[in-house]
Amino acid sequence: MPEAVPAPPAIRARDLVKRYRGMERDAVHQLSFDVEQGAVIGLLGANGAGKTTLTKLLCGVTTPDRGSVRIFGADPAGRGGLVKRAIGVVHQSGPFDMMLSVLDNLRIAAAFKGLRWREAQGTVTDALGAFGLEKKASQLVFTLSGGELRRLQLIRALLGTPPLLILDEPSAGLDVTGRRQVWTMLGDLRRRHGTTVLWTSHYVEELERNCRQVLIIDAGRLVEFASPRALAERFGGQVALVRPLSAGDTERLVGALGTRHDGRPLRVAVSDGRVEIAGRDMRSRLPSLLTRVTELGIGIDTVEYRTPSLEDAFLELVGADRDR
Repeated sequence: MPEAVPAPPAIRARDLVKRYRGMERDAVHQLSFDVEQGAVIGLLGANGAGKTTLTKLLCGVTTPDRGSVRIFGADPAGRGGLVKRAIGVVHQSGPFDMMLSVLDNLRIAAAFKGLRWREAQGTVTDALGAFGLEKKASQLVFTLSGGELRRLQLIRALLGTPPLLILDEPSAGLDVTGRRQVWTMLGDLRRRHGTTVLWTSHYVEELERNCRQVLIIDAGRLVEFASPRALAERFGGQVALVRPLSAGDTERLVGALGTRHDGRPLRVAVSDGRVEIAGRDMRSRLPSLLTRVTELGIGIDTVEYRTPSLEDAFLELVGADRDR
């Protein structure tokens, strides 16, 4: 009996390069990665890191100068548009006909995707209900709030249950309830249909919570591709919060902790009367640091540890103050 052929990755990028005219550097530079089918992957990078260009390459809107990209084994820019129909996209700003109703906009979107309205209507009704828009179906789109427009964008992207969803800031403009509705629906899609999701967000905590792995890019280059927990532990650094017995000793404590005594740097800052110390291996280094402090006659009131986060790792890898 012949061996089963493994399914191709949902996304395969190999040495992707894209540079726009007039740019001094590549918008995307030699990016290579695979996204397996059914995975939920976060895409994280500062403004100008290359996320939008990468998204355009994956959707076939633009083509690479060098390298290749395949969606379920096929070229997204290929003829016939078959791959593009397999991709649902939520852009940061998506056009609607503001003088048509919510339902009419969705009917038009279904027609563009080659869907019969009878086939799509059940999904639309369920999605409108899930996002609290069922009573808005007959309203003109221009009357919707920003958060309601965002929900409508997601519903439009879900038409036809595409096997790949590319989400560009899907939670932008949503309140906490709306964000959680997005999380719930995406989790349900993955469980019921095996939908693959590539999720860009500036809400780092939602990527940490919902994504199996996070792809971090900077200046068009791949920096890291790993699970949020692995990234936090490897690059986030442990943080200790130390409160002196006397508030008057805060500055002395900062000075004592900010001095390299073991050859490894520490980041020291004051927050709400406590001295925040961040650095690699903080838990194992702190006892010797506190011994040094007490030898200087500085009393310590409390010591707390904070678990490193994906945001800590991102700032460590990319930098918070880099000029872009």
